[in-house]
Amino acid sequence: MNKTFLIFMVGLIVFSAGCTRTKVNFDYDKEENFSDFKTFDFMPVPEKVAAHSTALEPIRMAVTRELEAKGFTGTSDNPDILIAVHTSVEDTVRISDWGYSYAPWGMYYGGYGFGEGGRIDVFHHSQGTLVLDFIKASDQELIWRGSAERGLPDRQNPGNITKVIDQTVSKILKHFPPSK
Repeated sequence: MNKTFLIFMVGLIVFSAGCTRTKVNFDYDKEENFSDFKTFDFMPVPEKVAAHSTALEPIRMAVTRELEAKGFTGTSDNPDILIAVHTSVEDTVRISDWGYSYAPWGMYYGGYGFGEGGRIDVFHHSQGTLVLDFIKASDQELIWRGSAERGLPDRQNPGNITKVIDQTVSKILKHFPPSK
């Protein structure tokens, strides 16, 4: 295989992995006056869920940084808003049977094995979803929800995951508080 082509393909794969698109949605109570809210805290996570969420603390840290930059204060003493964090990860496998191979044993088309055998590629993909629910503490009513879906990087590298969490939380909270 041509060395330049191989370097180009590896670079393309690395570049495209870094350009994973994040799909963000948000909705809120149009009747709520968000300027009344100044403080926040996080709702406790059910023990069953917390045991499976290694990302919970980095998410809380990212949310705290974003909200404090917007002038909110984190407090457990009678907060205005309670934040519920929901996460999920879906692992999928995609299999592509191209119907041909580039094997050198075939002498078709200049030495490439079109016709005999086939090339099958297996792609593993993790899709993550993050939902942030903002609940008015005084009456426990949901007033704002932001969510994001995106492909996840290799989970073996915590630095990559933290970077993705920071970027995703920033994109979600770009829409909070909602403008009038």
